[in-house]
Amino acid sequence: MDQEKVAPALGKIASGLYIATAADSGGNPVGMLCSFVEQAGFEPPMITIAIGPDRRLAKALVDGGKLGLNVLGKSNGGALLKPFVSSGDADPFAGLSLAQNQHGIPQLSGALAFLACELRNQMPAGDHTIYLCEVIDGGMPVTQEKDEPMIRIRANGFGY
Repeated sequence: MDQEKVAPALGKIASGLYIATAADSGGNPVGMLCSFVEQAGFEPPMITIAIGPDRRLAKALVDGGKLGLNVLGKSNGGALLKPFVSSGDADPFAGLSLAQNQHGIPQLSGALAFLACELRNQMPAGDHTIYLCEVIDGGMPVTQEKDEPMIRIRANGFGY
């Protein structure tokens, strides 16, 4: 394969921008900015999410079996994703408002939409692991109904 030729074409696969969340074994919120997410079924509703195996979220998802998908909107998604982009030891949830839900999954109050999911299966996929999750709950605030989801087009399909 000619990677130089494939890179810009692969990068044109559009993806949404999300904050995926879970609770670690101590009940603390864990989250990461992600874009490798896709709806994978209607009945039952399923999504797939690809996560690097070294990410804290991957361990929290496998240990707890639940995942939150916070869909970022164009109107305020930039502010919500910013704490999850920076590296370091800072708590990305500091200063963000979390909504309560019956599943104990961290939910960003300002997200365009939220899906609560349960892990059903996983498989290795090169440098990531693909997790198949069933959507068990979700919704979006009435105040967000007119907003659109953030999407991302990468210049190079071989990097973030």
